[in-house]
Amino acid sequence: MRRDCLHLFPLISMLLFVSTLSNGQAWSGVLAPSRAIDWSNAGLPATLPDGETTPNPWTPPTRTVCTAYSGSPSPITGTGAGPTDIANISNALSACASQHGTYIPVTGTFSISGTNNCFNAFPCIPLYAQSGLTLRGTSPQTAKILVPGNARVQFGVANGTGMCQWSSGYSAGTTSIGLTSCNIPPIVGQLLFLGQCDTGYNGYTGNLSTLCTRGTSSDNGGLYICGLLLTCATESGGTTFDEQEQNVYITSVTNTGGSNYTVTFSPGLYMPNWSSANSPYATWTTNVGNGPIAYGNALEDLTLDSTAGNSAGDVVSLQLTYASWLKGVRMIGISSNNFIGIQNTKNSLLVNNYMFGDLLSTAGYGILIQQGLNSDELMINNILTGGDPWEGTGATEGNVLAFNYSRDSISCNGGYFNRLYQHSAGSAFMLYEGNQAGQVEDDDTHGTHDLNTWFRNYASGWDPPYQGCGGIVGAEFDSFSRFENAIGNSFGSALITNYQSVPGSSANNAVFKISASSNDPLTVSSLMRWGNCDTATSSCRFQTSEVPSSLPSPNASLSNPVPDTTTLPASFFMNGVTAHANGGTGLSWWKVCKIWTTFPTSCASTQTQPFPVAGPDVTGGPYVNGTAYDIPAEVAFMNLPIDPAYQNSYSVTGSNWSGGTETITVSGLPQPDHLMGGFQLIGVNSACNPSGNELFMTNSSSTTVSYALASNPGVNCTGTMKFPDVRQFDERVYQNDSGSGSPPPNAPTGLAASVQ
Repeated sequence: MRRDCLHLFPLISMLLFVSTLSNGQAWSGVLAPSRAIDWSNAGLPATLPDGETTPNPWTPPTRTVCTAYSGSPSPITGTGAGPTDIANISNALSACASQHGTYIPVTGTFSISGTNNCFNAFPCIPLYAQSGLTLRGTSPQTAKILVPGNARVQFGVANGTGMCQWSSGYSAGTTSIGLTSCNIPPIVGQLLFLGQCDTGYNGYTGNLSTLCTRGTSSDNGGLYICGLLLTCATESGGTTFDEQEQNVYITSVTNTGGSNYTVTFSPGLYMPNWSSANSPYATWTTNVGNGPIAYGNALEDLTLDSTAGNSAGDVVSLQLTYASWLKGVRMIGISSNNFIGIQNTKNSLLVNNYMFGDLLSTAGYGILIQQGLNSDELMINNILTGGDPWEGTGATEGNVLAFNYSRDSISCNGGYFNRLYQHSAGSAFMLYEGNQAGQVEDDDTHGTHDLNTWFRNYASGWDPPYQGCGGIVGAEFDSFSRFENAIGNSFGSALITNYQSVPGSSANNAVFKISASSNDPLTVSSLMRWGNCDTATSSCRFQTSEVPSSLPSPNASLSNPVPDTTTLPASFFMNGVTAHANGGTGLSWWKVCKIWTTFPTSCASTQTQPFPVAGPDVTGGPYVNGTAYDIPAEVAFMNLPIDPAYQNSYSVTGSNWSGGTETITVSGLPQPDHLMGGFQLIGVNSACNPSGNELFMTNSSSTTVSYALASNPGVNCTGTMKFPDVRQFDERVYQNDSGSGSPPPNAPTGLAASVQ
């Protein structure tokens, strides 16, 4: 699954990484330098290759309108005719190729269909033949691109594969390495994919298809890299033995004689286990004429609609590109696999987007974002609804997922539900911060994981109204997930009553589920836990027994000293951001519009959440004994107007009230695994919905929908049910938080600190 990468070239694997960073990082004094990295490197770089600058990793550079295409500066207007729309957009991209750092405005409804213009294989928008261009809509309500059939938005392309033996420079932190026996010269501006054979394997052959063919997988009792083998996974999915990879951007190349080179890059290597014994190698994909990889391309402020069904696998293929982004994009519809596929990239950004997956069929897994074989990506402040929100497909390294809100995953096919999880081998130094989800997990389905960190997330353990396909769990660390860090999170709900479930334990509904599939003692003994709050113990735990302070050989260097403080930083990756209980964070997306005079240009009322939103120093919140608040993306979701263009009408033929719940009988309901989410009732007695607001399902069946109603309406609630509730969306719902926010929150009740 993780090695398809467009079918354009044989995919390589990815690396993991340990830092040589010492003092000065936000996590200093909490995490050992061997268990963390400088996560501020994730997202857009400070300077793009064309000289554009960014104020921070989550804010793209300011761009001016491109004047090189016919009709400028008027937006390109969609015609609804696939060949014409593709030609118009492609021609504008081509005309603007020389005007780096500009945007092309679009408006109206476009259709990407009918013309196979990407590699003679499928219709697409080709965001790969140039660099530094943005396709920007007038707004997601007025600029819509239909992406049906096998169409897609294509960010990257491979025209060839370079390969070298990696001959020197293996230490963590290294920024210059030696390459030998290169089939073509590496050049500045290419992404270099650094890999090596899994634990126990070797064999450099100069051919991707025959790498790592000698040896046997063997658990070394430490940083064990293994994938798709029944020895380290519950399922077998392939026969590749090179799961470790880090992507770097080449900044200089020196020919040291013949086909040998020294290449330089920044930041440096992350993992400490690079070794000549594992046959390390370097590969890259080439652009036209062996040129640099495409960079700095973007989609902004428009809707991508695949409600007619999309069989391409990825509606957006964000692959083989550097420092590119999606910002303010609304994605709605159906895909055979996922909305966005991110592979073989570095420093990409997903920010301020809204995605609504398929609620009306059972096709596919309903995954919104798949991310693998990439490094230093940033996914921040996105709303992910109606599908499995995010799946890590392995070899992900140094990526940050922060302040994303997910809910209403409708598929239980194979255990998919509302969780952020790594599904395949080779993830390392991932940071999950400030997310609001049902569950977080590193699973052992397809292999090993190492050194990932969860900081200040709120996970309820389930996805109302259904109690999950994998049980009620806050955080799950399966076998061969080692040296992980869970710091300052808030886990739980009324359903979570046990603290920890391990192999052989009868405890379910647990805060932590550890080593579930087989007994890997190192999973729990190497797990760092500090300052997590939960509903099972009604405390925030600072327990020395949950700190791996003296791991025996060969893992002594990965021990974590017991922190000498219970004070946690506000963020692990946003340098310089401090706590703001009343707003004033300076973050451009922290203040949220709640009431619109005119959507989306006139905001009448805003809400600013405390920062940070979860952890042992947070008080007065609505979740986990006061230690967690809703994040801005949740506030936006709850207050954005509903888009009637995507609603269907269903007849309500009867109803019944009991114990605070109204159950309506509805004809013609769609039949996904889990029917869930918001809906409206039209033409019913006002007693059936006294507030007149959107309602949310608390249960459903093939013919009924239940919702909370405090008092017996005393009438039959017949009328019309409107569903699904897709949001109108515009990233202007997020505003700069430059002033003070709401009054200080109240102190929590029923909360105890546990320091031992």
